[in-house]
Amino acid sequence: MPFNFDDAVDEIMRRDSSFAPDAYSFMRQALDYAVEEFHKTGEQPHLSAEELYMGFCAYALEEYGPMASAVLEHWGINSSADVGSIVYNLIDAGVFGRQEGDTQEQFNELTPLEVLLDLPYMA
Repeated sequence: MPFNFDDAVDEIMRRDSSFAPDAYSFMRQALDYAVEEFHKTGEQPHLSAEELYMGFCAYALEEYGPMASAVLEHWGINSSADVGSIVYNLIDAGVFGRQEGDTQEQFNELTPLEVLLDLPYMA
C-alpha cells in the first residue's frame, strides 16, 4: 500500500495527541523549506537537529510573521523539545528518516522559540 501522510498523522494522533494535526503538516513543509534553505542536495539530504529547528523557525516567521508564536502555541508547540517530539513522532511513523547518531535529545537545548520568533518584532 502506498504511503499516505494523512494516515501516518492519524496513527500518530492515536498514540500521542500532544500536538495538533496541523503541526505535523507544518513540520513536513518546514523540512522542505529547511532542506532548500541549507542547500542540502542529493537523494537523501540530511539536516542536523539544529538545522531543521532553525529552518522550522524561519519557515514559521515567513508564513505567520509576528503571529508565529501564537500559531505554534495553539498547535501545542512551546519549545525546541516539542519540535523534536514532532520530528520523532514522524520518524516513528516512517514519514521522516534518521541517521545513526541522530537523537531526539539534540532538540532539547536549542535557542528558545521566543527568542527566534518574538525577538525580531520587539523594538
